[in-house]
This record gives sequence, structure tokens and C-alpha cells, in this order.
Amino acid sequence: MKRVVVTRPVDQAADLIALLARRGIWATGVPTVTIEPQADSLDDALARLDGAGWLVITSANGANAVLERLAAAGRRLPVETRVAAVGPATARALEAGGVRVDHVPDDYLTAAIAAGLGDVAGRRVVLARAEAATADLRQSLLARHAVVEEAIAYRTVEGPAGSREALRDALRRDVDGVTFTSGSTVRGFIALLGIADRPRAEALPAFCIGPVTADTARRVGLRVVAVAREHTAAGLAEAIADYFTEEA
Repeated sequence: MKRVVVTRPVDQAADLIALLARRGIWATGVPTVTIEPQADSLDDALARLDGAGWLVITSANGANAVLERLAAAGRRLPVETRVAAVGPATARALEAGGVRVDHVPDDYLTAAIAAGLGDVAGRRVVLARAEAATADLRQSLLARHAVVEEAIAYRTVEGPAGSREALRDALRRDVDGVTFTSGSTVRGFIALLGIADRPRAEALPAFCIGPVTADTARRVGLRVVAVAREHTAAGLAEAIADYFTEEA
């Protein structure tokens, strides 16, 4: 049986681990990031949504943070504010919390997200994003003359110290690869490595959920062997299974 390491946060690893198990792949969870909601910034943004054309939520973590703050305030989203989710996992998280999602791009890249909002010239677009998110989506929307407001929904802590020994133990076992679902999981993985572990980590196959994550992994010297065609946990599990089948 093939064995891989799943680097997602603890509360998000179970779905990928289960999907891999169904394909005969054993997975162990070693979170290389943790998520810290940022209540103040998000509360302020949600309180000022009246009149906004769009609320754009860029990850499932952001969706969970929005739902948590809406529940804490006993608030609903304004009916006139449309909601965009960056991908199907984000959309599912929102819909599970009772939020209608108006747009999910077919391609989960920045240009497709911005284009899918239609004519946003002069309209307020609120981005609920990670503290460490790039400015790409903001710049794409500004280029379309949107009035962009950003709310920090959560902070990603890369390389939590509590995972250091677990990762070291995993790498010293007979594992066949490591999965990455964001650039932050890659950076957290690298931050946790000891000098002695680096050659082993760089030699292992790296499986990435999408091209942005894959680019991050390659830049830090990891050996990317497969990138999911569909940028979801199911797509990643399928890519991993296909790789091992082809290598058999």
C-alpha cells in the first residue's frame, strides 16, 4: 500500500485522507499550517455590506470564518449582495451554512474569478481573504474599475511547532509522497524541516492541488510529480492515484 503525508490543517484533512483510503492509499495527517480567524476585520466588513455588489470569498477557510462571524452577530448577508466562491469546496462550505452562492468560476485562477463577476465598474466588491493572500485578485478587479474593499478573514500560521516531530517521524518512515493544497502548506512544510530531513523531503514526490501551489513547491526545490486537473480534494486524490498506477 502506498503511503502519503497530508499537510492540511487538522480540521480539513479528513476528507482528503478518506478519498485516498478509497483508492487504496494510506495517508497520515501532519498539519504544516494552522488557521486563526481574524474576527475584528471581518466583523467590520460584514457590518458594512449594504450596497456592496459582490462578496468574494477566496477559500473554504474564508467561508468558514464568514459563517462563524455571521452566526456570532446574528446577521444575514444583504439580499442585494451577490456571493462569489473561488472554487467548489468554498461554495460547498458556504451553501452548507445557508449562504447562496451566485458565482463559481470554471477555472480557479484570478483572471477567471474577476471576469466572472461581470461589469463591476464603480461597484463595491468586498474580498474576504487570508492575511497572506497575494494582491492579484485585487489588482484584476481594480483593472475592471471596481471599488475594492478587503477584509482579513483569517491568518495562516506556517510551520506550527507542534508538527515538527510528527513530520520528522513521517519522513523517516517509508512514505511515498507528500500532498500540498496551498502555497502556505508548502512554506509550512519547508519551515518544519530540519537540515538532516531536507534531502529526503526534496526526493519525495510532491502532489499539488493546483498550478499556483505547484509553482510554490518547485521554487523551494520540491519534486512535483502531479497536479490535480480539478483543484479540489477529490481531484488531488485522483491525480495521486493515477500517478501511482502509472508508476506501478
